[in-house]
Amino acid sequence: MLKETAGYLDDMPMNIRIVNIKNYPLHYHYDHEFIYVLKGSIVLKCGSSIYKMQQGDVFIVNDSEVHGIYDCSNDNVVLMIQINADYFCKQFPTLEHNVYRTMEKEKVNEEIIVLRNLLLKIAFNDLTKHPGYQTTNTNIMVDVLNYCDKNFKSFYFEGRVVMHKRYDYPEMGERLGRIIDYIYEHHSEKLSLRELAKKEHFSEAYLSKLITAGTGLGFRELLAFARVEESEIILLSGSEKISSIAAKVGFSTTAYYEKFFQKWFGCHPEEYREKYADRIKGNSPELVFELSESDALSIIQKSIQNLSFESGGFEAGRDEAQKLLERKREQQRKEILEAYEKTNRSHEEILRFMLGSADEDEA
Repeated sequence: MLKETAGYLDDMPMNIRIVNIKNYPLHYHYDHEFIYVLKGSIVLKCGSSIYKMQQGDVFIVNDSEVHGIYDCSNDNVVLMIQINADYFCKQFPTLEHNVYRTMEKEKVNEEIIVLRNLLLKIAFNDLTKHPGYQTTNTNIMVDVLNYCDKNFKSFYFEGRVVMHKRYDYPEMGERLGRIIDYIYEHHSEKLSLRELAKKEHFSEAYLSKLITAGTGLGFRELLAFARVEESEIILLSGSEKISSIAAKVGFSTTAYYEKFFQKWFGCHPEEYREKYADRIKGNSPELVFELSESDALSIIQKSIQNLSFESGGFEAGRDEAQKLLERKREQQRKEILEAYEKTNRSHEEILRFMLGSADEDEA
């Protein structure tokens, strides 16, 4: 059974596990999940991408993404936090459509340090269970989701691997995040660049350039990627015809679906189904072992100490990283305002200038 259904306690809208993983078969769920490698290494397959995760890496599995974990070091320890989408969607209405990516080449940066800090606090509170820890952890997860909205909603493509994209200008990342969310939400519809440009109040030419500069793909190619990725659940869940799947996810012809599936997954859809049939949940053993409370608390405390050393203190680390980010954003705001005052350009022209493509007239 490809779908995994999680149960939650009434007073805790998240499941927190500290585990050693030998094999976690391919599956999906409707809730976001945070995977934080505390020790050792794992290989995570998510959609068409495969990530080799080392100690300190954090990955966010988004709603309905097919993922599994395998080829792990024997001593791996992983913190897994799965959140109740029904609960958090009340505060974050677009959560089910939000796409977050955290993996990037640069291992240490302010954004990841802050995210690690928040996740470790949740794990520590869950293990020590001080009075009111459920409410405390729920509030921290709200902070986590707000932070992810601001810092991890944009991505780019490195070969067939989807990586987190960092921007010098936060406004650009936020705008691209909205565009990506919209494309995923409406992937099965006849979505056009003109419609999207109208929604974002940009010319088609400029929006096309913005998407390409931000993701490395053109609009049509990004839309095709979203459709192919969304098709994976249907493909692995049964024996539905390839032509039927292609139509369901929005492709005009089966040939186009097969072409783009081959590009991202490296093989024909039918071949992919046969290749992974034995590795989905229910057909492959789930070898995931919970650590004892004492061992779990020990590794969490050690991770806190390591993070403190890395960022200058568990509490101070978060505060300092936040201050750095605020200073960076304030400087960027000043640069934007200075550019506006100096050139008297329109908002669109300023963003084009930031992209390094200030052509005379894109409209």
